[in-house]
Amino acid sequence: MERKDYYKYLFLIGAIWNLIVGLMFIGLSPLADSLVPMFDMEVPPSLVFYHSFFGIVAVFGIGYYLVARDINKNHGIVVLGAITKFYVFILYLAYFVLGYSNFIPILFVIIDLIFACLFIEFLINFKKIE
Repeated sequence: MERKDYYKYLFLIGAIWNLIVGLMFIGLSPLADSLVPMFDMEVPPSLVFYHSFFGIVAVFGIGYYLVARDINKNHGIVVLGAITKFYVFILYLAYFVLGYSNFIPILFVIIDLIFACLFIEFLINFKKIE
């Protein structure tokens, strides 16, 4: 597989991942009283931040789809995506270490950490494949 095709698939898979996670958690929000405690977290009094967070996750999925369509453009989305994915991983890891959540959320954000590393690899190597 050519490197350009690999990167297109990388961002397409990243788009699908973000859209599935974002829309799934938004769709499951009516069950928050039952689901959030499974993560050893408290249900917030308002779900506005929950909806905002997962809405942004889905929007980033749209951004990764735009990158997949033309890997020569929209590299700013890739930079922001890598930063965001690292931040979310560190945040959830800190909450786990401090005892504010269990290991289940870490499973999701480990996938984000892998994507962040692959996105950085793309940014480093992209100019070499043009």
